[in-house]
Amino acid sequence: MGSLLSQSKSADYAKIVIDFDNVKPSSKELEIYNQVQKILNQCPTVLTLLIEYKNCTKLCSTAMSSPSKESEEKAFNALLKSVKTVSVFYSFSQDLKKCVPVLLNELSKPAEETKQSLQDSQALVKQFANILNFVLTFDQIRMMRPHLSNDFSYYRRYLSKFSTRDDIAVKADEASAMALFTARHCPMMVSLSSATAACLEQNHNVTNAMSAMANACLAMLKNKRFDSVETNKYVAKAMTGAVILFDHVDPNGVFYKSPVDIKGVIKFLKKAEFDTESLLATIRFSSKHFKDDNTPSSIVDMFQ
Repeated sequence: MGSLLSQSKSADYAKIVIDFDNVKPSSKELEIYNQVQKILNQCPTVLTLLIEYKNCTKLCSTAMSSPSKESEEKAFNALLKSVKTVSVFYSFSQDLKKCVPVLLNELSKPAEETKQSLQDSQALVKQFANILNFVLTFDQIRMMRPHLSNDFSYYRRYLSKFSTRDDIAVKADEASAMALFTARHCPMMVSLSSATAACLEQNHNVTNAMSAMANACLAMLKNKRFDSVETNKYVAKAMTGAVILFDHVDPNGVFYKSPVDIKGVIKFLKKAEFDTESLLATIRFSSKHFKDDNTPSSIVDMFQ
């Protein structure tokens, strides 16, 4: 185990340069690249819907405190629009779960081959970075929309009363699965980690791709490979996403004896020349193992 850790954190990552701004897929990458791109093309629409989400709290509160046919119909009509939006989020998460294993299986190699795999599959690495950027962005905005899950709870409460209506797209059985999705504070990361964990059961090299992604992004950031502030922010978010994903799927997590240079990641984010407060908060509050007893105090203290 010790030799694997030393290999994964070696200075060889300094040699890796992913041209995130200009890379194009090779003929070998093209099929998987296009498959992932078909999903990624939906991202702007999904984020816009989330940003513009209008909660139904006032109408639902009125319907609950002063129940009448009119107040309940007003609330339910508004909820139908909200649930239609939520169904877009949920549907996207399911599409993401289908395409991620294909991408990860292509990038995941034995530890000694992973660095070269990243270098040789740069367009697919960029697609992985695009997914990680989207997932973190979505979940960060979702945390600022606490009414989303409340609206969905109201919808399920009223669904039986209005079940005979023709304009109900989300039925009770589908609503149950969607309720779990809306209740989570980081639903897209949970969906992504679920797909990755299933992939890991079939391919034990999957965590190599995630740790290599985090370490390679860190090396590129530390070595100032990118001139653009926006590109640096993009790579920092991909790095953070890889850290969180690793922590969600690896049984031991990212903080205790992992191949990820987690201290290096945190140090960089704390000293970065651009705003990284949300990324540091993500590592602390969206990770799975940060509060474990075996998380070194030296790492916990870095957040003080």
